[in-house]
Amino acid sequence: MNHVFLFLLLFLLPTTSVFSQIKPLPEVLDQVFDSITTLTDLKGANAAMLLPDGSLWKRAHGVAAELPAVEPLTTEHLMGIASITKSFVAVTLLRLQEQNVLDLDDSIGQYLPAYPNISGAATVRQLLSHRTGFSDYIDENPATLNEFFAHIDSVWSADTLLAHYILAPNFPVDSAWSYSNTNYLLAGRVIESVTGKPWYEVVREQVITPLGLTHTFAYPWESPGQQPFSHVFFDLDGDGLVDDFQGQGLPIGGILSLAASGGSYSSNPEDLARFSERIYGGHLLSAASLAEMQTDFVQDGMGHIAGLGTFSFPDAYNLENWGHDGDLVYKSIARYYPTENMSLAVQQNDNRFHNDDDPTSPAYDAGGIYDALLDAFLQFSASSSTTERTQSPGLAVSPNPCHAVCQITFPENAQLAFPLVCTATDAAGRVVFSKTLENRLDEISVSGLLPGFYVLRAGGFSGKILVE
Repeated sequence: MNHVFLFLLLFLLPTTSVFSQIKPLPEVLDQVFDSITTLTDLKGANAAMLLPDGSLWKRAHGVAAELPAVEPLTTEHLMGIASITKSFVAVTLLRLQEQNVLDLDDSIGQYLPAYPNISGAATVRQLLSHRTGFSDYIDENPATLNEFFAHIDSVWSADTLLAHYILAPNFPVDSAWSYSNTNYLLAGRVIESVTGKPWYEVVREQVITPLGLTHTFAYPWESPGQQPFSHVFFDLDGDGLVDDFQGQGLPIGGILSLAASGGSYSSNPEDLARFSERIYGGHLLSAASLAEMQTDFVQDGMGHIAGLGTFSFPDAYNLENWGHDGDLVYKSIARYYPTENMSLAVQQNDNRFHNDDDPTSPAYDAGGIYDALLDAFLQFSASSSTTERTQSPGLAVSPNPCHAVCQITFPENAQLAFPLVCTATDAAGRVVFSKTLENRLDEISVSGLLPGFYVLRAGGFSGKILVE
């Protein structure tokens, strides 16, 4: 049985004991990871899953460097985790509140000097919950990145950024929600003001050391020592091909310092998985502090919860989850599932992402790898117990696998206006055919398709099919 076919089984077979009959869970995860990563041209990706029994699964694919020599990527290689840094900073401030060093409802003006376009009336809690309206100095001020590229090897200070690169606020304090890196740049300065120490030293004292995380560093201020650090790949010369950034002799510390307490940490998937389980599993913060962290401050009514340095994302299984994503040249995802007592982290060292509308983009990115591993875990755990997993309703395809003609059925009560166009895309996201459907129950011919895995989409629903 080849890797790709086993990967397809994870999505296509009903919830039975098939997994326990084939492989133990770690081997299933290996198969899924390998199947996905062999279909994509990302330079490198790695992943780790902390399982309910406390064991750790991890896997890597690709290269950590191409220049001056090719170096295979491992799960030990560090990568920038970007905005997952914000979770570490939020936990640190919650810990300081537990120790009566400050109160999250204190105004930042109590601790910080005046900065242009920053209201000292905003509270620490409003910083952590993105309810200040402060303009994002990275995403909303082009001058910031222009200056960075003009001085690519500079290590930035938070005060320089706060004094010169914050534009006018987007809305009055606490009148709305808007994600802003400026909030966590200020949060780092609050930590320094109340402790008299660099923010990253305090995060180490309050979070990293107590949790025994040995692969997490605030680069460039802290050194990872002899631990391997993956290069990052992106298109430097506009030729459509990604280049080895550090291999070209360019330093990574400048752009990480620009993100500072909003995004400068580097780590590996093992530490990210352990951090997620320890924090959201209730092993470091008090129950009251964790409840504060998981309060919904965005209140968009869409199931997208934004807490203090953390998010909960709607998914197909309607499972509670907590964590953060990071995207600053490197890309990382780390989340914990309380009902499963499982945490999962995926990283990539390639700044590209999958785009359904761009056939030149990678077939899968960290998000696609993450989803496949999560599906594999949930399907496996369901097959090993009496738990039933039900995804959100989608297109039902029968028979599946299919070699000639299959029948498509829409979910009951779906509001549809026929005729509808049904498209099929292959594993690389390319549209391979389309057909007009006239009824809620209709047939399509797949006899012209090569054997493989396809996704059918129609009327806002989708379903997966294996063509034999």
